[in-house]
Amino acid sequence: MKFILEFKSFYNEGDVVLVEYWYNDMITPVKIVEKLSKVSYKVSHDVEGSKIRNAPDEIIKSSDIIDKVKTKNPS
Repeated sequence: MKFILEFKSFYNEGDVVLVEYWYNDMITPVKIVEKLSKVSYKVSHDVEGSKIRNAPDEIIKSSDIIDKVKTKNPS
């Protein structure tokens, strides 16, 4: 379990990650705007691929993060 907690600490400002949106339980990408503590982040829904771009910024915990968004390789 310690490994999982340490691995999740690698999220930085500017990273795009997947979270489950609380209102309608959809999986959506968000951008980490600010790291508030070791386990909490302020995120924005205004990213490419989000269906709820106008949703307000929110504070999430690292346990809410599902995974980093995989970027497509242009080659």
